[in-house]
Amino acid sequence: MNQEEGLRILTSRGWLSATPVDFQRSILSLSRWQCLEAGEPIQLGGEERGELIGLAQGAIEMRTILGPAETPLMHIAHPVFWLGYVPLILGKPRRLAASAKSPTWLARIPQEPVNKLLSERPEWWRFFLQPAIIYGDVSQTVAADLLIRDSERRCAAVLLRMAGRRFAAPDDATPIDAPLTQDELAGAANMSRNSVGTMLKRLAARGLVELGYRSMTVVSPAALRAFVEHG
Repeated sequence: MNQEEGLRILTSRGWLSATPVDFQRSILSLSRWQCLEAGEPIQLGGEERGELIGLAQGAIEMRTILGPAETPLMHIAHPVFWLGYVPLILGKPRRLAASAKSPTWLARIPQEPVNKLLSERPEWWRFFLQPAIIYGDVSQTVAADLLIRDSERRCAAVLLRMAGRRFAAPDDATPIDAPLTQDELAGAANMSRNSVGTMLKRLAARGLVELGYRSMTVVSPAALRAFVEHG
């Protein structure tokens, strides 16, 4: 992927796509692009330095720093996704630690030029409320998934979310890889590894998932979502 394609993706959907073109161009003109390999850190929790980060390709694993040190993987973000705006908007340290889950292509926009831009165009501040609302929706979905009482449906809901298909999408009939291990899925669903393994085998027997080495595939997101919603 080159920078031109990355810019096209970041403005095709998600936060920036709903903002005026002149705002999009001004923000992205400040960006520098970075390619990361799986496992490389993107941001550390607790940092006070603000930086907008736009995910154009790959996947990002996110862990909250608000819980104890052993708190498991919370969420996997897929394109297009933005993070890093809490220090910019609230002036508070980052609440998430993030690293590349797969080879990843990012736009990074430092806080200082963003602040300068907003001082010149203060009416643009309102556009930064939108990513906060989007992240609030993600947080509510994480909580809602964990409130599902039936453990097998909870496991399936978390798997769908980690694959980026928790909600309906145009390509719901297309298989999608979920870039996580069974151990990670168990932690994210607040279940034991053995229980998750048993449930995944049952879902695989129904043709809903396929199990691989340190990964799994959702065969039909629509069918697995129907199982989550109706059992």
